[in-house]
Amino acid sequence: MTEVPTGRPRLIATDLDGTFLGPDHRVSPTNLAAARRAAELGIPFVVATGRPLRWLDVLDELAEAHSKVIVSNGAAVFDLATRSIVRSFPLDAATAIEVADALRDAIPGTTFGFETPTGFGCEPGCPSAERASSGSVMTDLHTLADRIGPVIKLLGYHTDLDSDELADRAFAVVGERLTQTHSIVAGTYGLLELSAPGVTKASTLALLCDELGIGAGEVVAFGDMPNDQAMLAWAGRGYVVANGHASLLRAGFPVVPGNDADGVGLTVLDLLG
Repeated sequence: MTEVPTGRPRLIATDLDGTFLGPDHRVSPTNLAAARRAAELGIPFVVATGRPLRWLDVLDELAEAHSKVIVSNGAAVFDLATRSIVRSFPLDAATAIEVADALRDAIPGTTFGFETPTGFGCEPGCPSAERASSGSVMTDLHTLADRIGPVIKLLGYHTDLDSDELADRAFAVVGERLTQTHSIVAGTYGLLELSAPGVTKASTLALLCDELGIGAGEVVAFGDMPNDQAMLAWAGRGYVVANGHASLLRAGFPVVPGNDADGVGLTVLDLLG
């Protein structure tokens, strides 16, 4: 494990799944204590997740620490206290469809879904269909674009490729038309995540910090997956948990204990003193 430097930050940001949440997908007592300690000291504790806002119930205990949550890989900001979206960064639906059609041609078998600020829609047969809420729309992508409102994330799925393989094959196709990232998901499919150009966890965290008068050098961030890398690189101190993706573990970030050992909470408590 890389030695963790000391020093109290002015803002703490963390990914959720695989990082702040334990293997049981819950907030451990140690991690909750760390978030609450930060709140006592007036230090914002910001969750930055790839999850959409409809999957944030696990964070109800954290509203007192800091109510703003960066969701959908930076594509929106949700306020836990008011239960409202305070900003969003939609992508151009026509561009999303153009990219999806190109990916479908280049990588046969890819299916797609759209995230909106308040909902989800996907093509029939997409692996995420069974996880969709009762209000979700399931139809072809072109129809979805007309029916579900502003799109904040395009999701690509493949049942014969894992997320790394899907991402590697997609980069040349997507180019700079959308921001591409990915994470490893539990299940038997690969997942590709595409946002508007320039939209990442890092870009949205930078906006929140600017509003608070906090510089990048005063931020500590934690993550485990490729969709966290930009945020870890932007923060003054970016840490990867020991169970993180190989690409992050070899990127030179300090390594802290894994999500099964309260790595985020223990490190935060140490930094806060």
